[in-house]
Order: sequence, then structure tokens, then C-alpha cells
Amino acid sequence: MISELFYRHNRIWRTCCIVLAVIVSVIQFIRIARRPPGDFPLHWLSGHFIATGQFLYTDNINYPYPPFWGFVHSVLAWIPMETAYLLVYPLFFLVLYLLVRTLNRLSEVHFPLGKNELFWTVTIAILLSSRYLVRDMLECGINLALVAAAWLAVYFWREKKEFRGSLILGFAMALKCTPSLFWAWFILKREWKMAGLTFLAAACFTLSPILKLGYSESVHTYQHWVNNVMHGFKEKDPSRGICGPVPIANMSLRVSLARYLMHFPMDHEARMKTPLYVDFLNIPPLTAGRIISLSMLAFLGFVAWLFRRHYDDRSDERILWECAVVSIMILLYSPVTWGQHCVGIFPGIYLLIRSSMSRKQFTKPLKIGIGVFACMVLVLNRAFVGKFYSELLGTYHTSTFLFLGIICFLLSRHHWVTREKAPQVEKQPALEHEPVKI
Repeated sequence: MISELFYRHNRIWRTCCIVLAVIVSVIQFIRIARRPPGDFPLHWLSGHFIATGQFLYTDNINYPYPPFWGFVHSVLAWIPMETAYLLVYPLFFLVLYLLVRTLNRLSEVHFPLGKNELFWTVTIAILLSSRYLVRDMLECGINLALVAAAWLAVYFWREKKEFRGSLILGFAMALKCTPSLFWAWFILKREWKMAGLTFLAAACFTLSPILKLGYSESVHTYQHWVNNVMHGFKEKDPSRGICGPVPIANMSLRVSLARYLMHFPMDHEARMKTPLYVDFLNIPPLTAGRIISLSMLAFLGFVAWLFRRHYDDRSDERILWECAVVSIMILLYSPVTWGQHCVGIFPGIYLLIRSSMSRKQFTKPLKIGIGVFACMVLVLNRAFVGKFYSELLGTYHTSTFLFLGIICFLLSRHHWVTREKAPQVEKQPALEHEPVKI
């Protein structure tokens, strides 16, 4: 009965969803106009430093970001920060459209949908990812742009336009190091042309600030950035990262595992003074760090082994599932993962919903998974349970483990396709040696 009511008033429901999206977008715009709430002021300041000849990492502003990040933002340096913030805000909607369009092009062969079904697929994927998408609105969609760039590079590679794809992926890699995992995926697939061109593009973009800074200042800037980043990576205590003690909001896998393997110091930022904050194992930080490093390395090796095959057909369905896994693993393996970075889950959710919608088959585990994810991420957030309980839930890093759950669903689809194609591969040699009947 509910289903009939829904389909009978389909146009009304679609209109309601669009109106709700517009309302949320306007609210975020008003927040930006009244008081800049995101990290854009820091990014704008990085560009201002480069444009005015000041040292980029003064007072450690944005020091996890490469110099190219500030160099790109320097084009906005001559515009007042508040005005630049409002002008760049529409970037979020442009890159969201670009990402959806790219995912549609990549998946339409395997998961065909009508216009109405496509609308609801996109709507459901946006709804399930909305907590992170709305947060990235305040960053003007820069993190979503990196996700879109990586998937657009995959699309151009599929179309055998490696030069275009390498420029886009190389640009993203120069902005942030995390999209480099897609470059590693191309290497794993032995796509040497794409990997080589991407490396050259990334190197050129990375070194381009020298045009503004000059040789000596560039060397000084890059040395400072590399030393800061390496200092963070050399940290043996997993409760500390590139930026010092890891805050509650960091959802990286290293920190999430550390929460359960060791006791954070009493004055640590990720602790809460409440009986509801429960400590688990009390392994020494050095030992816990080694266990976490080995576990993360083993998981990375396991996924790489699953994805080891080279596909002659660049339209192979498994490529979609693999790239969706890579998008989420970027979040898990990055030393700093805030809520706005988690837009990387959108492609995986989109593909899971679209494949189920196309095949008219939502499995029971997927339904349960969607329900758990929606409850933990959308319902148990600050708007409904308040800041205290939201942060308390954050201390248990439930979102990180939900991301691992999404990876499990994606790997399951990947395994299903591999198993389905296996008999075809086995039959091929037999056909080749079959005697010709006269």
C-alpha cells in the first residue's frame, strides 16, 4: 500500500526532494555569508601568502597541504576573502553534477536505468551521504572535486584518452597526496601509459609554484612541508598524528584502531570525561602502533591481491567496484580524515544502490546495512541527539567501521562478478582446441 501511494504521487515526492535540497543549499549559503564556518579562510590565506611573497607556512598555516594547494588558491588572493568564499560556493554543485554524470557514464552499460529510477538512485545516494556532502558545502566542494577528478580520470582512461585523464588525476595529486592511491591502482593494473603520464603531470603541477616563488624560496618551502609531513609519519604513538594529538573528529583507520588497542592519555583531545567513555585494551603505544601498521599493511596487501588482475576490457564491471573501494580506502589510510573528506563514500553507495535498482534485487544484507548506516550516520548525529552524544559516538569511531562495512559490500559484488566470469575463462581454451567438425 505504501509502495502504491509512493508511485502514485511520484512527481510530488520528487518535487519535495528538490525543494529540500534547495533549502539546505540556501541555509549553507547564509551560514557562509554571515560567518565563514569552514576551512576556506585558511586556504584563502595560503593563496594570499604566495601572492604577496610571504612564507607559505607562516604559523604552520595549512602545513599538511602541498605548496601547490596555496598556489592554486593564490588566484583568489586579490578578492576579499568573504567575497571569494561566496563566489566559489557554487563549485560544490558543479562538481557534484560532474561526479554523478561521470558515474552514470561509467555504469550505464552494466546497470541501465530509466530516468525516474536514475533520479531516485541519485537521491538515495545523496541522502545516505548527506551528512558529509552538507559538511563539504562549507568547503565549497573542494573534497568532492578531488573525488570527481579521480573518477573522471578513470572515465577518460576507459575511453582511451589517457592524456586527458592523466592531467586531471595529476592535478588532483598535486593538490593533495591522497588521490595518489588511484595512481597506485593504475600501476597495479599495469596500465603503464596512464601511470607514466599521470606521474609526469603530477610532477609538473607540484613544481609549478616555482614560477611564482623562485628557486630558493621553493626549495625552502618544500623542505619545510616535507619535514612537517615526515615528522607526522614517524610518530610512533598512534594517538598522535601530523597535527599532534588526534581530535575526536579524525576518522582515519589508524586512530580508530588505536582507540580500542590503547588507553589515550587523560588530557588527550579524543577523550571525554564521562562514564560512557569506556577504555578497552591497554597495549603500550609503541606496540599498538606496530600492530596497527601491520594490520593496515596486511589489509592493503589483501585488497591489492584481489585487484591484481589486468583487464583487457576497460569496461569490465569489476573496475567500478575496485575504484569505489579505492575511494573509501583513501579515507581510511589518510592520516587526517574529517567529515568533509568522507564524500569519498558517495561513489560506492551510488553503485550499490544503482546495481540493486537496475537488477530489481535489494538483498537482505544490503537492506540491513543501509538501515544500520542510516541510523548511525543520519539519525544519531548532532541535530537529533545533541553535541554531547554525537561526540561520544565519535569517540568510538563508528563511522570508520561503517566505511569498512561498505567496502565489504563492494568486495562482495567484485567477487560475485569474478566468480561469474570464471567459467567463461575456463571454457575458452577448450573451444580453441576443439576439433573442427566437417
